[in-house]
Amino acid sequence: MKKMKVVEIFRTVEGEGSWVGYPVSFIRLEGCNLRCPWCDTPYSYDGKTYKEMSLEEIFLEIEKFGLKRLCITGGEPFLTEELPSLVEMFLKHGYKVLIETNGTLWNEKIKEIFNENLFIVCSPKPPTYLINENLVPFISELKYVIDDFIKIQDIYKPDILERVKNKTIILQPESNLPERVEKALQIQDELLKKGIESKIIPQCHKVLGLP
Repeated sequence: MKKMKVVEIFRTVEGEGSWVGYPVSFIRLEGCNLRCPWCDTPYSYDGKTYKEMSLEEIFLEIEKFGLKRLCITGGEPFLTEELPSLVEMFLKHGYKVLIETNGTLWNEKIKEIFNENLFIVCSPKPPTYLINENLVPFISELKYVIDDFIKIQDIYKPDILERVKNKTIILQPESNLPERVEKALQIQDELLKKGIESKIIPQCHKVLGLP
């Protein structure tokens, strides 16, 4: 099988989303199809900062951490053709696997291996906040970075929210700045008026000084 471009593998405490606080192993895959102005990992798509690794090599590195929670992130993981094989390998070895995606791409092979131990966190990005239609039924949680530009209309999309009903919606203040927190509170109130609950969760790993 073709080797994958891996930017980094590390262990940390999950600082975002519903897994926040858990010790988690991370695989950061190379490449991204978007260029977000506040991206804190631009090295993940510079085309230079990666190592080519086989499935077995990746598995052995992750096993060293002794954890059973794995986050696959990027960049954009769905750009990696071998993503389904990577996910399937860890699911078969009893891992809980979380994929972080910007939501624009999809791989039908994920559908074939999807189970209760696979979680997909979709974090739609500006300017369109587009979500791939084929991805929607498999979304575990929606995460929106609250910056200067995001509007309630970017989040409140009834056709999407109806299909991810009872799933978690997270509002993440960009860079944990006070003005972003205030905006997140305002958006949270607006969503409540429309009957939609959401959580405000900052980037806790940055508060703790962790990667």
